[in-house]
Amino acid sequence: MIASSRWQTWARRTVRRLGAIGAEVCFPGICCGCGRLFRLPRRTEQAVTFEQWMHRFLCEVCVQAFQAVRSPLCPQCGQPFASPHGPDHLCGQCQERPFRFSAARAAGLYEGGLRTAIQQLKYQGRDALAQPLGRFLWQTLGRHWEPAQFDRVIPVPLHPRRLRQRGFNQAAVLVREWPLLAKRQGHQVPPDWIDRRTLRRERPTQPQTGLKREERVTNLRRAFQVNPHSSGPGVKNLRVLLVDDVMTTGTTVDACAQTLMAAGAAEVRVLTLARAVVTQG
Repeated sequence: MIASSRWQTWARRTVRRLGAIGAEVCFPGICCGCGRLFRLPRRTEQAVTFEQWMHRFLCEVCVQAFQAVRSPLCPQCGQPFASPHGPDHLCGQCQERPFRFSAARAAGLYEGGLRTAIQQLKYQGRDALAQPLGRFLWQTLGRHWEPAQFDRVIPVPLHPRRLRQRGFNQAAVLVREWPLLAKRQGHQVPPDWIDRRTLRRERPTQPQTGLKREERVTNLRRAFQVNPHSSGPGVKNLRVLLVDDVMTTGTTVDACAQTLMAAGAAEVRVLTLARAVVTQG
């Protein structure tokens, strides 16, 4: 009886293994970066790197183009410096005109495989990318801060018109699993930790791409508002984490932070998947 049970267990494992191998051969992956077919690598028990999270969506060449954001960088806006030597220090922008948020961090540079994955999620509607990118961003949060440091996590909102066109808010889908991930890791977070109602985009704005910093600031003036009809307690005296997909000049998240601080937030920090490196003139 015991021998029969062991044989059945071995048979089931063998069938699953052969099925996985057959799927890799018959149904190869299509890289969302370069469009080439590639062999799907074996799933790892615990994904800890960008390559492991994205192994089903990007080929080896595209996934290895990922570049993590590393020191030295500006401790406030998080922009990495061109030279790999020296300590972290405030950049010229933050010395001249500090942002309203206290700190910003990002997982990687907005290029290579990360840029492709974000664009595929955002513009091509590949919502299957939301889970691995969101979990990768969760790991990034854990590298810099503790989840318990924040009373609210607020995804940067889209204007309702843009939301209807796109069908989803890319910042919101990145954090939708975070309460579950927090629970699994033993973090105590409130039921309304992910807050999609308090901050809203009051008026539509033109895309920020291609605009200079001052034009971006003007474009976003009075674009955000704390929802006066929200049933929640607002953000007074709360520590807020703003989440978005990409940070370029920081004007969008700064406009959000200004609105939240004016509403009484104790502190606002920023976390994004990608950081676009901008040249300060």
